Amino acid sequence: MKPSFSKVLVQARFCLFFVALAVLRCPPVDGADLIRLDGDALKVVVTAEEQALGREFIRLARTSLRLIEDPLLVHGVARIGARLTQVLNVDPGIIGFHLVDNPAINGFAGPGGQIVLFTGLIATAETEAEFASVVAHELAHVTQRHLPRMIERARKRQIPATAGLIAGILLGGQAGAATMAATNAATLSDHLSYTRTFEREADAVGLRILSTAGYAPQAMARFLQRLVQDTRFQVNETPEYFRTHPLSLDRVAEIESRAVGHAQEATSQTQEYLLLRARALARYGVDAEHLIATFQSQAAADIPEVASAGRYGLLLSGLRTGAYNQSVELALSLRAQSPNNIFYVVGLAESLQAAGDLNNALELLAEAAATVPNDPVLASYYADMLIKAGKPDQAKPVIRAGLRALPHSMRLFKLLARAEGELGRTAESFQALAEYHYLSGDLQTALAKLTAALQHAQASAYLTASITARRTEILQEFEPKD
Repeated sequence: MKPSFSKVLVQARFCLFFVALAVLRCPPVDGADLIRLDGDALKVVVTAEEQALGREFIRLARTSLRLIEDPLLVHGVARIGARLTQVLNVDPGIIGFHLVDNPAINGFAGPGGQIVLFTGLIATAETEAEFASVVAHELAHVTQRHLPRMIERARKRQIPATAGLIAGILLGGQAGAATMAATNAATLSDHLSYTRTFEREADAVGLRILSTAGYAPQAMARFLQRLVQDTRFQVNETPEYFRTHPLSLDRVAEIESRAVGHAQEATSQTQEYLLLRARALARYGVDAEHLIATFQSQAAADIPEVASAGRYGLLLSGLRTGAYNQSVELALSLRAQSPNNIFYVVGLAESLQAAGDLNNALELLAEAAATVPNDPVLASYYADMLIKAGKPDQAKPVIRAGLRALPHSMRLFKLLARAEGELGRTAESFQALAEYHYLSGDLQTALAKLTAALQHAQASAYLTASITARRTEILQEFEPKD
C-alpha cells in the first residue's frame, strides 16, 4: 500500500526541517572534499553538536517512520551493529541502530552516527554477512563524514537546492522523489556525481570494516548482484537502495575486486540471524500466504539451521493466522532441540499465551529469567505477561532490572507505566509515561505527563523533587543553543 500524500508531506517536511537545521548548526568540516582511505578510515569523529542533532533526528523520525520496538529484533540488529563497531575507533554508545517497519530495501546513515535500516533489508539479505555488509557500508558513511561533508557543500553552494537533495537521500522513494523534483537539473547532476564518489568510498571502507569484523567481504557484492538480478526486468520498480545509493556495474565489479584483497570467504550462515530474519518476515511481512509457503520450503531443507528457521517462521505465522495449537507444538519441538535459545523460549511463551495457557507461559519465562537475570529482552516479555496476568507488583522488579541493563528502552518504560498505574501509583505512572514519550521524541506530551505527575505527587516531597528535576532537564536540553 502506497503512503498517502499527507504522509509523504509529513516525511518531506521532517527531513527538510532536519537538513535546514543541520545546515545552520553543524560546524564547518575541515578537508570536506578529501577522501579518507588511509589509516584513519576506521576512526569515527562525531562532535557533541552532531550527537545532539542525531538524537533530535531520531526523535523526529519516530513521528514519521514506524520504528520497531520488538525486543528480539531490536537486540538482534544491535548485536550485528556492535560486532561491526568494535573494529572502529569510537566511544561506546555513539553509534545508534534503528529498525523501521518498511518493506523497502533501504537504509541510511543519519546525523550523529544514527543508522536507520528497513525490514526490507533483512528480508532480502539471505545471510548475516550480507546484512552486515549493508550496515558496514552505512558505518563507512559515518567514518568518512559524508553527511557533514554534504552539509558543508550546501554552505558553499545553493543551500535550498542542496538541502532538498540531502533530504531526498534520507527519505528515498516517493517522498524523496517529490523533494528532489524541486531542484534544478544542473544541481541534480552535480549532486549525483558527488554522491557516487561517496558510494565508492563507503564501499571501500565498508569492505574493510566487514572483513575486520570477521564477516565474508564477498557478501557485499553478492547482495548487490542479487538486487540487480531480481530487478532486471522490473522497469518501474527500482529498489529504494539503488535510489539512495547510486549503483553501476562498474561499482559492483570494483567491490568484487576489492573483496579479493581481503579475507577469504568465511561461514556466513548463523542460526541467530536466520531466526531474526524469520521473525522479521513473519511479524512484518506483507504477503502472509507467500511467507507460509516460503517457511514450509525452508522447513524441508537439508541444512538443519535453515530447517529450524523455517519451522520458527511457521510457528510465528500460526500466531498471526490463529493456528495457536500448531504454534505450541512447533515451539515445543524447537525448544526440545535447543532449550536455552531465547527465540524458542519467547516463541513458546507467546504460543502458550495465545492458546490461553498464561500460567505455563509465565512459569517458562520465570525459569528463563532466573537462568539469565537482568536480560532486558526477557524482562520485556516476562513483565508484559505478568501485567496481563494481573501481577503488576511482580512485574516492577523485573522491569527495573531490565532498565538497569538497557536504560533507554521505550518498551520497558511503557510497561513500567502500566504496572504503576495498575498499582494505583498515578504519579509514578505518569513519570514513566513521560520517559516513554521523551524517548519517542514527543517532547510536549512528555512535559504534559510530568506536569500531571506533579499534580499527583504532592504528598511526597522526594517524588516531587525528582519529577521537577527531570522536567527542568528536558526543558534545558531542548532550549535553543547559541
